[in-house]
Amino acid sequence: MFREDELLILIGAGCSCDAGIPASKQMIGNLEGLIDNNHEWQEFFKIYNYVKSAVLYADGIAGKFSNNFDIERLVNVLGELEKKENSIIYPFIGSWNPRLLEIAGHDLEIVNRFKRKILEQLKRWISLGNYGTADYYKRFFDLQADYNYSLRVFSLNYDLCFEKTAPQEGSLERGFDSSRVWDWRRFEPRDEYQPGIYLYKLHGSIDWERDFEQGDVLRWVENIPETPDLIFGTDYKMQYIDPFLFFAYELRKYSLESKVILTLGYSFRDEHINGILKQALRNNITRKVIIVSPDAEDIKDEFQVTFPGVGSQLTTVLKTAKEFLDTLSEDFFANISDEVEETGEESSF
Repeated sequence: MFREDELLILIGAGCSCDAGIPASKQMIGNLEGLIDNNHEWQEFFKIYNYVKSAVLYADGIAGKFSNNFDIERLVNVLGELEKKENSIIYPFIGSWNPRLLEIAGHDLEIVNRFKRKILEQLKRWISLGNYGTADYYKRFFDLQADYNYSLRVFSLNYDLCFEKTAPQEGSLERGFDSSRVWDWRRFEPRDEYQPGIYLYKLHGSIDWERDFEQGDVLRWVENIPETPDLIFGTDYKMQYIDPFLFFAYELRKYSLESKVILTLGYSFRDEHINGILKQALRNNITRKVIIVSPDAEDIKDEFQVTFPGVGSQLTTVLKTAKEFLDTLSEDFFANISDEVEETGEESSF
């Protein structure tokens, strides 16, 4: 099939949908249901409608009418509003929009409450009472056994589907030592220990907790902490500390070493990740990206608009992640490997 580090896997929110965890856009629908029907949420009706309308208005001005409004964009905007005069663009703003001040007050305190409330709800949405619904994640470990090398899987998800379905201790490396403290060196190959899968959670995990009093030490904990260490897509400030900075570097490094990048349930809406993928594709015209999603053709078309000239390197599979994993066979990767080799031979002439 492939040699070591020639296969890289990137998973997005769609990979966990079949387990019962809503995708980011579904969460917006769920949130709107809470705001409309739950009295604990009804105080946020006006601020939510204002923020959503403002985001869609800005998209329209830019000629974007696809309604890519999801929970990550909402939390990002609330985070920017929360900064108030600490925002980098504050000196260039004459005043806040009068309607915003009318809804949120001059201190914008409701913005902070709304964001905290969403993050509390987010923990409920991505925590499963029964991880039996995520059993198809075990197929990643079957794939690794067939591959016969350690697999490097990069996840944009906060959930614990990988962790809860790992077949045995030692088969999954998350980067935490025996004292549960994160250590980047655990992702380095070692002769005495080779895990089945190295898991890079690019945006954090609901079982991570950061101890600021001990110098930004990151630990994993048994119970979901009050404030898990998470980042949202475009919150680049957080990406300049580990493990996020290290993980971004590792994705860039191994994407440039791979022959095939398999994406499952990834919407291709993260500009930072897309930039790394674009660089990998342009670095080697024989490199392939496989898009597994029911919307794979639409995703491919959108990606080509942003990054023209890479269409021949994109392969689409119109399946959910579960459907793909449940029917995955060695023949699939054997065929892809043959395609890569043929492309390499053609490009050498």
